[in-house]
Amino acid sequence: MASEFKLTVNSDMASLTTICEFIHSAARELGLDDDQTFAVHVALDEACCNIIQHGYGGRMDGTIDIICRLSGNDVVVTIRDTAPPFDPESVPEPDVSAPLEGRDGGGLGLYLMKKLMDSVEFEFDAVRGNLLIMRKKRDSAEAPHQRNRRAGIRARPNQ
Repeated sequence: MASEFKLTVNSDMASLTTICEFIHSAARELGLDDDQTFAVHVALDEACCNIIQHGYGGRMDGTIDIICRLSGNDVVVTIRDTAPPFDPESVPEPDVSAPLEGRDGGGLGLYLMKKLMDSVEFEFDAVRGNLLIMRKKRDSAEAPHQRNRRAGIRARPNQ
């Protein structure tokens, strides 16, 4: 079993299909169950959408480097880009208790990443670019489906 998987894509929304296939394959190889795979997929999708839309401003000439690897019992997903840095602390937490009609569109990406993953860290370097590190435990005291349901997310079986 390989313990590290790498993918580089352009900053194009069409790349999300490739990213989805990549993370499902890597997660399966690294021993994540369906609920854990779903959580990592959603978090990675949100992160890459944010990089493409907000970081690169929709420009398709940027790159996104993704590494998915095992570190002890954690699956670690790292995402590197060279878009302008941002301050994650400046992103207000959405009011998820507000009725849908009263919410602004968007704003849930960072919130979902933090809810679905066991840890989310940002690093910014003027030379090397932005680095997002997300970790998902392969096992924990709380079963993955319980953690995802607590976050209000359920995996849907393939039909």
